[in-house]
Formats: sequence, structure tokens, C-alpha cells
Amino acid sequence: MVIQRIQSVYLLIAVILMAVFAFFPALSFQLGDKTVLYGALETGRAGSLHIDPLLFTLTLLIMLLAIIAIFQYKNLQRQMTICFVDIIIALALVAAICIQAFVVGNREGWTVSWQWWVCLPILTIIFLMLAHNSMSKDKKKLLDADRLR
Repeated sequence: MVIQRIQSVYLLIAVILMAVFAFFPALSFQLGDKTVLYGALETGRAGSLHIDPLLFTLTLLIMLLAIIAIFQYKNLQRQMTICFVDIIIALALVAAICIQAFVVGNREGWTVSWQWWVCLPILTIIFLMLAHNSMSKDKKKLLDADRLR
């Protein structure tokens, strides 16, 4: 498969960023000597980690929709719609992380440590927006070419 358009590269970068985000905790909470991690695949106390269903589902859905959008290059309108929905879901992921941080952070004695991995969903949103912008430019070029015919 030859990648001919820049939005495919942006979407592929978004998939890679979300795949990396899935394996690392976004937040860590501390209460005395007890540490609790919060991430898609690493949630819970340091000794007993498990999968967080909300973060894992949103992360997987973002990756899946971006991959689907890459292969929808023949239908530009559908590709733009999928990319827009993907942006909304990525915003929901960032909101879920922030809500969890503020809910646990407001408890008595808990301190929240933001890991730098939390920047990956924000970078994903930026790359999805760049892809959507490139799709809009392609659509404008197609409409201009149709107008000239």
C-alpha cells in the first residue's frame, strides 16, 4: 500500500501515539507510601494491575476508527466524518482522565502526579485535527476541479 496523502500519515501517527498511550499510566495517585496507577492497561496498586475498561475502550476505539479512516480514502466525506467522530472520542478520553484526576485528587490526603504520557492523547487530537484539515483541503480541491469541468 502506498500512502499518497498526508492525512494518512497523520492518522497513522495518531494510531501509534494511542498504542503507546495504552501501555503506560497517565496518572499516579499517592497516599502515604501507597501508590495507585491509572492508565488504560495499568490501573490499580503497583502490585496488582488490571485493565481500566473506560480508558481501554476509548483508546481502542480511537485507534480502530483512525485505521478505518485510513482505508476510507476512496470516500472522502465518510473519511472526514470518521475522523471528526474520532476527535470527539479523543476529547472524551482526555475528559475522562481529567475527571478521574480531580475526583481522586479532591480526596483527603491523596496527591495526583500527572505522567508525561498524558500528553499523548492531546497530541493524538492535534494529529487528528491536522488529518481532518488536510481532508477538507482535498475536498475543496475536488470541488474546484469539478467546478472547472
